[in-house]
Amino acid sequence: MVKIILNADDFGRGFERNKAIDDSFKQGLISSAGLIVTGKYLQNALDLMFSGGYTKDIHLHFNLSTSLKDGDPEDRPLTEAMRKDSYFCKDGKFFKYKGLPRDFGGVRKWKVVYNELVAQYKKFIEITEGKADYKHVDFHLWYNLTWSVSVALNFFTIRYNIKSVRYIGLHQMKYRRFRSLRLFSWNPRVKYIPATNIDYYLTKKELINKYPIMELYCHPNYKDGILLDDSPSYLHHDRQPLPKHIKKLKNLEKMEFISWEDIDSY
Repeated sequence: MVKIILNADDFGRGFERNKAIDDSFKQGLISSAGLIVTGKYLQNALDLMFSGGYTKDIHLHFNLSTSLKDGDPEDRPLTEAMRKDSYFCKDGKFFKYKGLPRDFGGVRKWKVVYNELVAQYKKFIEITEGKADYKHVDFHLWYNLTWSVSVALNFFTIRYNIKSVRYIGLHQMKYRRFRSLRLFSWNPRVKYIPATNIDYYLTKKELINKYPIMELYCHPNYKDGILLDDSPSYLHHDRQPLPKHIKKLKNLEKMEFISWEDIDSY
């Protein structure tokens, strides 16, 4: 029996995305969502979250980049050191992610990353008023392939007693440095959950039953009025209507759908 967590990424990153995630909760398509706390659409996400009554299913989605071509002037780091760091930012705002990062400057930048993670985590606790999930965190899946983030994550999970991390992308397993970097972030008290998007999972039949617990993430968004899984193009998936994806998934045998709150039971 494969246990699946259906998670929506990037809550707070855009108006249409926020609406799509809100509707996905209301339609029962997802069980959780990761909230980004650095962008200008954050308050809109919070309004939807509180009015929708699913705050307990929201966790922090760490962010170290912008999603727009030239950067969003409101998508800024929370710490001064990060804003001044020329690897991450220009004029105090995040750069756009452009493929796998070189290394975030190597191990020496781990303190810059760590302090930004702590700042985002504290803000998340404050704005969700103690009602959200504080024992699980998400990353954009390229971050775990950098030295500084691996080291920073280790210290962060220990200090804040994090129980689970969406950290391993199945499409990343081909990178040789993955195993060594994972050692830097390894905390035996944390469950590092493998993840991929729904379309990738559905087209890779060999993955079924290979991993006992998995996160399948999606990026709900509206395009021409249609609720789509708008996951990144580097996964080479077909942007189909999200309800269609979920229906295919739930038609598979030997699947159990759980939430992050259930992780401690396994």
